[in-house]
Amino acid sequence: MNHFLVCENPECRFIIDRRVNGESLDGLRRILKECPACKSEWSSSCPNCSQSLTVSFIDGVPYSSCCGHKLRAEAKAA
Repeated sequence: MNHFLVCENPECRFIIDRRVNGESLDGLRRILKECPACKSEWSSSCPNCSQSLTVSFIDGVPYSSCCGHKLRAEAKAA
């Protein structure tokens, strides 16, 4: 099962872990229907390679475990 959700907005990329004390909160997507930061939809797929999202933290920075990309907001175009 996928434990992470990521905001679909490329300028946000808010990440949430659906586990609390090691147990999955299956209904979390129904409780948090949209990203609290920007009100966009959630995704359980990696925004870089579309695989099921798994996350590793290196020095507190989230990385996609499937493709190794940083999970961060994209800079706004000037």
